[in-house]
Amino acid sequence: MANEVLPGEARQNIIFDVVDGIPLSGDESDEVRSFRTQIESDNSILEYSAEELGLNNVLFEYLSQG
Repeated sequence: MANEVLPGEARQNIIFDVVDGIPLSGDESDEVRSFRTQIESDNSILEYSAEELGLNNVLFEYLSQG
């Protein structure tokens, strides 16, 4: 499921933005918008993507906000 277009640090930042509720700024690339849309629309993709990057309990924090 790894996004080969975006480097790990970029994917990590996007995940943190989603978890923190930070909206798109409007000047993101198509790749960033696509990845963000995927993880916002499917919690399992969010969790899997976070785990790929070594981040644990991200889904718990994300679900606790809503």
